[in-house]
Amino acid sequence: MAVIAVLALAWAGWRALSAAKTDQVAGSAASEDAEPGQTEPAIVRLTPEKLAAAHLHTDLAAMHELREIRRVPAKIGYNMAHRLELKVPAAGVVKRVLAGPGQSIHAGDELAVLTSVEVGLARDLVNKAQADVGLAEHENRWASQIADNLAALLKFLDQRPPMAQVEARFNDKLLGDHREKVTGAYSKALFAQKVSASTDSMAAKGAISERLVQERTSTREVADAYFHSVCEQSRFDAQHEKELRKANLEHAERVLAVNQQRLRMLLGPFTEISQATDDATICELLLRAPFSGTVEERLVADGVQFTASQTLFVVANTATLWVSAQIYENEWAELSGGNVKDLRVECPALPGETMTARVQYIGTSMSAETRAVPLVAELPNPQRRLKPGMFAWVSVPLGPARRGLAVPAGALERHEHETFVFVELRPGVYRKRDVMPGLTTPDVVEIKSGLAAGDRVVDRGAFYLKSELLLEGAEP
Repeated sequence: MAVIAVLALAWAGWRALSAAKTDQVAGSAASEDAEPGQTEPAIVRLTPEKLAAAHLHTDLAAMHELREIRRVPAKIGYNMAHRLELKVPAAGVVKRVLAGPGQSIHAGDELAVLTSVEVGLARDLVNKAQADVGLAEHENRWASQIADNLAALLKFLDQRPPMAQVEARFNDKLLGDHREKVTGAYSKALFAQKVSASTDSMAAKGAISERLVQERTSTREVADAYFHSVCEQSRFDAQHEKELRKANLEHAERVLAVNQQRLRMLLGPFTEISQATDDATICELLLRAPFSGTVEERLVADGVQFTASQTLFVVANTATLWVSAQIYENEWAELSGGNVKDLRVECPALPGETMTARVQYIGTSMSAETRAVPLVAELPNPQRRLKPGMFAWVSVPLGPARRGLAVPAGALERHEHETFVFVELRPGVYRKRDVMPGLTTPDVVEIKSGLAAGDRVVDRGAFYLKSELLLEGAEP
């Protein structure tokens, strides 16, 4: 209160002091700081005791990259990529709940055990389809082996080997019913050929009649024709059976894929079938956490029935959050050009702290009511100090960046219509310097006139110097 009273007394004498007052305290030292023919500047001289008590800090006036900043209100919310409502597309019953609200979870943790008749039926169809695929694979292998072995047999028979060699080579080969047909016709053809050969020999000696020769020749030709027809039919039948079994296998695999897809749709992306294999648990499924985080809500209990697509749990990971703001049409052109990647965020819940958020997207449509577009940025929250729903301020850069002389924002002091800083002449001696401020950012203020690069200004404790100057002006 005493300081306020003194400041009030000093108020009336301030104008005269700032216009042309000679430093009564500085004496000859102040005269040294003033240029010849000019009014002496306002100078504050601190004793060592006052200097220690003031806790002053100085910084240099320097060139900075400057950009207009607009501070807009914003709201902190969930990162929607890390917040999910867990649902099951099929209806069922909650058998057992394994996680509660506020519980920390890791990816893959079991949240609940569920049962669903619809899922059980779909699971049974998958099992049947898998069995059909196994049977079709076996039949396909059987038909393929028969076709391959038959082709090898027919090629070998083209050499007209004796039956003993045929039996020795293909006795353990899979031929199906083609073995009897082909080897039987081949045996008859061999016998007819032998008979015909002996007949020709006997006919040359005149031992048999010409008619008998013709009959035996005809028998050999018929046997050869029958053998060739059997070979052709067997080759066709074996190849047809091979292709048919292959088609059946492909059909069985498609049916299995369809049933598996249907089962996956009934399970949804967050559940899996229980590993139990007995009939009593064929309808059982497990609801698992899709990522690490926290159970935000639990909307079911043990024994409760649920409908298809009903929300069972809400889980979220708040390691990153979204901060959203509304940007008006006269401000968002620079943002929409993609020139701004990071935004400065301040939250009243964490006073004195600033955070950096990465721009995720800017809306493409403008609200007819607010004439604004949404801006969303991703905000790291590793210590989970920020909570969804908190209020925040977002500093939005506008316009192109430029270079300019600037000082820390704490260096500026104002009184009535004057804006000034204190320049350090030497430790304990400070000159008041009137300046013309320009663009103001959260960190620095542009100085258009009154300072030069390299001037050392007081950026912390300037109010203490202002108070000393006011007290000096109030002295009689």
